Amino acid sequence: MSAHNPLPGPHYPVLIVGGGLAGLTTALLLAWRGIRPLLLERHASASLHPRARTVNFRSMELLRLTGIEEELHAADGNSFADVAMIVAASVTGEVFHTLFPRGDMNAQAKGFTPARLSGAGQDKVEPILARRAQELGADVRFSTELISWDQNPAGIEAVFRHRQTGEEQRVTADYLVAADGNRSPIRERLGIATRGHGRISSWLTTVFESESPLPTDGRGFSLYYLRNPNFNGAYASTDIPRRATVGVEYDPKTRSLAEFTDDHCLDLIRQALGVDLKVRILEKQPWEMSSYVADRFISGRVFLAGDAAHTMPPTGGLGGQTAMQDGADLAWKLALVLQGQADPALLQTYETERKPVAHLTVDFQTANYLVRMRPDRDDLKSNAPAIDYMAVALGYRYRSPAILLDVPDDGSPVINPFASAGLPGTRAPHLVISRAGQQLSTIDLFGAHFLLLASPDGEAWKTAAAIVAAQRGLPLDIYRLGTDILDVENEWSARYGVDRDGAVLIRPDGFIAWRSRTRVDDPSGIFESVLNQVLSAQPHAAPESPSN
Repeated sequence: MSAHNPLPGPHYPVLIVGGGLAGLTTALLLAWRGIRPLLLERHASASLHPRARTVNFRSMELLRLTGIEEELHAADGNSFADVAMIVAASVTGEVFHTLFPRGDMNAQAKGFTPARLSGAGQDKVEPILARRAQELGADVRFSTELISWDQNPAGIEAVFRHRQTGEEQRVTADYLVAADGNRSPIRERLGIATRGHGRISSWLTTVFESESPLPTDGRGFSLYYLRNPNFNGAYASTDIPRRATVGVEYDPKTRSLAEFTDDHCLDLIRQALGVDLKVRILEKQPWEMSSYVADRFISGRVFLAGDAAHTMPPTGGLGGQTAMQDGADLAWKLALVLQGQADPALLQTYETERKPVAHLTVDFQTANYLVRMRPDRDDLKSNAPAIDYMAVALGYRYRSPAILLDVPDDGSPVINPFASAGLPGTRAPHLVISRAGQQLSTIDLFGAHFLLLASPDGEAWKTAAAIVAAQRGLPLDIYRLGTDILDVENEWSARYGVDRDGAVLIRPDGFIAWRSRTRVDDPSGIFESVLNQVLSAQPHAAPESPSN
């Protein structure tokens, strides 16, 4: 079928280009919310390369509501219950620095979240996301590439082609999500520039199998940053015994990629291991390590997500998490707008909220690259203060017209996630609760809709919220502490920063949109004003309510 006469296709609310972590998460969480997207992925399947490894606490909180948490845990072989991260000359050689001593990574968030880490690689995570998205109604098409697209005030027109059959089809959509990688053709077509260090270095990563056990077999996940006398690189175990990856950094000005023959790569693998084993190469993947953020995440009806919006060194494990969290943010906002429950202006908060997080994370990962691999790279050094991993991963803050602050803004990009005290614009804290005799977490209440949590003496807030939500046709989950749910550890006031007659509004992504610490004279009027601002995201003054 000629590109000049493609077959007509249906209309989709959202067209997603790219089947990596960002695109698949967007598709999955849209489908879970009743929106049927079309996702196009040019490759036939996932790579053998694990690439981004980990579904961290925050990403798991967003994904667990779709019913895949246990499958994601099973996919990692319990590897993150036994983790080591080390800077060394080789896997069996001199150790220069231990970043994370052998232990359970889940222990660092004990009492903080009911979600558990998965150490599964991207090669395992992506198929799980794709399958579940399809089960929920997403149209996911592999071996399919975007040929052309245009946008107008009414929507998107696109033509795609199946790479094996050559058949072409034309579709329309309301919105387009560009999750098409760090070299994003869609971003280039839009003329959106990027800012940052750009390309940092060139790499070749080899996936290999050994005929005999590897030094790291029988343990969980092992990550070695290699400062070998002959190269800088990294070794990572996989979830498959006797299989691992070795990545080597090289300078294309002095070395050609063609020099990395199979024999040369085999020699590098043996040097990385520090022992002479018989190994077989499964895949070689050249790639560029880069550090930048796109100037804009939105252009009309097009949204950049994942590596198309930000690209960072993999030193820290947050690249894939940032991509998935982009997708999660887009999904709930697009769903509300497409279902007529929010003003399209809400979509603009995707850039307002996620872009600062991208800058924060890119800077964090780049700083890690210097510390772990290349302390000689003076050109990458920054005067920015060092930030803890948990603060970057779980303590980042959102600021936008859809967030109503009730205290003066100190401008800090993060907050201690273990002491956030319910500040609007931060992740709503975990609280052990009991509902109908079952013990669970407040995290288990988030995701489907907006959620109002009212204090034990906050019946007026509960009544007002139910009336206002019903009047505007907005699904709203409402619980009052002490009656609908019980505060098992008596931590409600401390963790959410409200008195016995206050209330907190939590968004579908688990972030706090607004709170009132105490009762007010007109709870219905205040709550109606709150919803108007949160769902229209217009930059006007927040409704007044008591702050203490």
